[in-house]
Amino acid sequence: MSVTTSSPSTMKTATRTRLFTPGPVEIPARVLRALSQIPPHHRTDVFRQQFIRVTEALRQLHGTKGEVFLITASGTGAMQATVTNIMAPGEKALAIVGGKFGERWANLLTAFEVPNETMDVEWGTNLDPADIAKKLDADKDITTVYTTYSETSTGTIYDIKGFADATRSRGRRLVVDAITGLGVHPLPQDEWGIDVVVCGSQKGLMVPPGLASVSLAPWASSYIEGKKLPRFYFDLQKARKLAPKGETPYTPAVSLVIALEEALTMIAEEGLENVIERHRRLANAMHAGAHAAGYRLFSKRPANSLTALYPPEGIGAADVVKRLREVHGMVVAGGQDHLKGKILRVGHMGAYDLFDIVAISTALEECANALGHPASGAAGAACKAWHQA
Repeated sequence: MSVTTSSPSTMKTATRTRLFTPGPVEIPARVLRALSQIPPHHRTDVFRQQFIRVTEALRQLHGTKGEVFLITASGTGAMQATVTNIMAPGEKALAIVGGKFGERWANLLTAFEVPNETMDVEWGTNLDPADIAKKLDADKDITTVYTTYSETSTGTIYDIKGFADATRSRGRRLVVDAITGLGVHPLPQDEWGIDVVVCGSQKGLMVPPGLASVSLAPWASSYIEGKKLPRFYFDLQKARKLAPKGETPYTPAVSLVIALEEALTMIAEEGLENVIERHRRLANAMHAGAHAAGYRLFSKRPANSLTALYPPEGIGAADVVKRLREVHGMVVAGGQDHLKGKILRVGHMGAYDLFDIVAISTALEECANALGHPASGAAGAACKAWHQA
């Protein structure tokens, strides 16, 4: 009988799959336990009270004293809700497009026949708020600006406070996709003057996909009133009537709400400021570890939620992605659109810690060596950056 053994260069180093994707993220054990509970019926006082608690905790996370609507949908559903509930027929919008999710704003506006223009930003670069101000000054018909906070396709963070200063001072509305920003970067909605914020459950909130939130600043409560675009499932006026009772117009994702309460409790226990600081240090450690292994940052203004990387010279990004998955059991994302095959994207938002960054940095180093680019010191560089951050 012959025995087949794996080559040392291809032998798997892990016995489990680990997610380092830009969402969904790995789910903490506490959240998994919450998901395993037998859920109550959604039209009972037990769930109504839980729904109210979760909504209040989300209000704290969003940094607003205004309303927060919890929607059973992906983040895109909440994005759609902000288009159909805020834009009146004939109103004009501006979409900031610096990646695939900025493009999604433009696509949504176009799908609902909202007159719109785009400001195209080179992928991986920042947009000066002064450019938005100039655009709004030049076009008085624009009522609302739609933008991302942390652009997932490029690993880039935008100056949302600066954007808000530009819009508020001109009496225009600002809607922010913070799906890979909330719970990772500072985002005090009311303090910064942001009208509307959108989030999803599968990123910094550490819950499986299926829940999304829309928050209105106190001064923005009237934005969803009056004649708006056609809508049914994503009708925030219906949600507003039922929210004080802890109910939703349609069946909510009960188990996900239970899980979300546990995740929000975890964030509160650590302290939101500490959570944000941890993500900053994780990003610094990731950058240093990847650099030591021969990789280069793609973004000129990197986000703390994920890191977009060029592979070492002569190595294909797809080859790194494949080897990470097959040899190390680590799942990362590749590039999108014209960046497909050119970059890889490593997520580190949620319950990740330094040891996770050391693990992925070491794996990136091994991939570089195996694919023909000598590298060393990734783990040490990541640890040093963490402690110096």
